[in-house]
Amino acid sequence: MKPKQYDDDVREFVASQRGLFLAASSDALFNKNLRGTLIRHLSIKDDCVLNIFTIAELRQSITLHISKGNRLLVLIERELAGKPTTDIIKYVKQDHPNVLFVVLTTEVEREKLILLHEVGADNIITKPIAPDTLIEKIAFTVKPRGQIGELIDEGKRLLAIGHYEDAAEAAREVLRIKAQSPAGLILLGDAHKGLGKVEQALDCYSQAEKSAKLYLEPLKKIAALHRETGNTTEEIRFLERLDKLSPLNVDRKIEIGQGYVRLGDTGKARTVFDEAIKVATREAMESLSRVSREIAQICLDVAPELSERYLRRTLDAKKGFLDKSDIETFNRLGITLRKQGRWEDAITEYRKALKISPSDGNLYYNIAMAHTEGKQFLDAYNYLNKALSLSPDIYKAGEAVCLNIATIYRRAGKKDLVADYLKKALELNPDSRKAAAFLREIEGMRPDDA
Repeated sequence: MKPKQYDDDVREFVASQRGLFLAASSDALFNKNLRGTLIRHLSIKDDCVLNIFTIAELRQSITLHISKGNRLLVLIERELAGKPTTDIIKYVKQDHPNVLFVVLTTEVEREKLILLHEVGADNIITKPIAPDTLIEKIAFTVKPRGQIGELIDEGKRLLAIGHYEDAAEAAREVLRIKAQSPAGLILLGDAHKGLGKVEQALDCYSQAEKSAKLYLEPLKKIAALHRETGNTTEEIRFLERLDKLSPLNVDRKIEIGQGYVRLGDTGKARTVFDEAIKVATREAMESLSRVSREIAQICLDVAPELSERYLRRTLDAKKGFLDKSDIETFNRLGITLRKQGRWEDAITEYRKALKISPSDGNLYYNIAMAHTEGKQFLDAYNYLNKALSLSPDIYKAGEAVCLNIATIYRRAGKKDLVADYLKKALELNPDSRKAAAFLREIEGMRPDDA
């Protein structure tokens, strides 16, 4: 159970800072849960939670409410209306660093999460999320935890108004509390930089980098300082270290290429620029792919032929960039083809997916189902066994999966396994009449009838 302090921190954000929550998401379930959590559980006023559906609308809303003196916490999808939101986060943070961003995602790929933090995300929420965890995430975002967090915030405020000596003292106080604190060293380095003490600033950033190897901020500060002092070779060295840690940042690749151009090394510049184009193309193809997949899902039940058209577009859009994130698209295409009675074509698509993910039990299960629809029962049995050897918990996907498994095993004469999976179906749905009737039928059979 969450501490009451988290509830109070969120309420204080609204009451003391005139805080507003902007939910930039078309996920109806998340929006409903967010409003329910904030309005019903925390008694926050309804007009403090606003829904946004496009990037243009978000820009307008941020400008409007900042002009009214509101503090904003934006809960934003990684993609909004089919467009990545990294750029809007980056540019808003540059102009309005006090705007807080919590990115909503169903993905947990390390490189993508690092990029989100880099461009300015203050926190990440992986959906779905429980109400207590949602409140805790928001509380940690709107209020620094403990004395160090408060000192860091105060130091940043002093830097912003040019009080560099006072900011340095705040940083030293942080370091007295926690020696070698990376955040404290960064703050002290920024204060030294503001005072024109370049060598001391560089020393602080270097210490911060040694104290936290995966903390990107010190490396970024060092690279920026070398750029300002005209040391292009060192700037590139630190930018390349950053690129290894966060390889999806297109802007940084362009900066590296620009550095090589300044040094007259057009060969290396071209290599880096080509890589930047490749990453940007992949991001664009992923966006196009998601839009096509969404359209295909809308068409699936009523117009499977149309669904097939857009699923193929989804895969064509990422030709040359296909990876395990595309397995779900292959699965949906297979289902669409099976709905049209084209079980052999479905198997062809599943086999393509197996080249990307050869140990995916779900793909073998779907191949087994396609063979069943084609009355190829021996093949169905063999592929099902392969699926269960790779993913023994596949039945937990639902009652229907258990019934399908039981049906294939019945065709193979495996009475004990049929009964086992029917019992699993009843565990998942005790009210399943179909599973109960099937089980009574199996248990009433003679061994040679099964």
